[in-house]
Amino acid sequence: MKLRKVLAGIMASAVAVSAMAITTSAEPMDQGIFVIGFGDADWKASFWGKDGDTIDSSYQQTAVLNGNGVYTVSLDLSAGYTADGWVDEDTGDDLVLTTGNSIGAMGLQIYGEYPTLGVDIQSVTIDGVDFPLQGASYTNDEDGGRRTNIYNAWAAYDAGKEDHITKDAATATPTLIDISSLTEWSKIEVTFEVYGLEETADAPTVEETPIVDAPAADTEEAPAAGDVDAGTDSSKGSPDTGAEDVAVVAGLAIVAAGAALVSKKRK
Repeated sequence: MKLRKVLAGIMASAVAVSAMAITTSAEPMDQGIFVIGFGDADWKASFWGKDGDTIDSSYQQTAVLNGNGVYTVSLDLSAGYTADGWVDEDTGDDLVLTTGNSIGAMGLQIYGEYPTLGVDIQSVTIDGVDFPLQGASYTNDEDGGRRTNIYNAWAAYDAGKEDHITKDAATATPTLIDISSLTEWSKIEVTFEVYGLEETADAPTVEETPIVDAPAADTEEAPAAGDVDAGTDSSKGSPDTGAEDVAVVAGLAIVAAGAALVSKKRK
């Protein structure tokens, strides 16, 4: 009977973990991670790293923010996905789609508080073809983070807004690429430079480290091997943190608790 209760508990835990995994896949992206946010022209494929996306992050090759520098992220739909309303007319089964249709909106998104972070997009490649940039990118506060538009016909650069950061205000644009000839695509890759973050001070090099005169060496000759007093405490010179005592007490407590549990089961 007890064994059945244990097995039932294990099964319940397994179901709970499974439910957590399903829920987690729909949660927003963690802060400090660059993703390609997008919706294709049909809005059947979309991802912004939050609830409501039609695909999940498994289609993204993301990049973790690690200071100023050059990063690359990508998006690949070729593994296949399904979308509401897209079914086989003959069978009624969901169609497995492997492409997006042009671009409704697209940009680089990172969540978190990075008020000085700027992104300069350097290249956009779609299915292996480089799309020429027709202006400079700019970065602004958006949706609880920072966004840099690749193509967004509803946005505009505003030099009067402090959160709008760019390297070239004269050519800053939210429509960096011309999508007039873009139809079906599977993979998009974006390379970009992060700038504007406060640099961490470098540790001083050997040459920069001030040289301090060492005290005169003790001329007393060290004892030869075997001459050391057996009563010398070898632990001296190492601080006593008490970690060993804590470990012993914790171990005794665990043993005592186990003994009490066994005693209760025997009664």
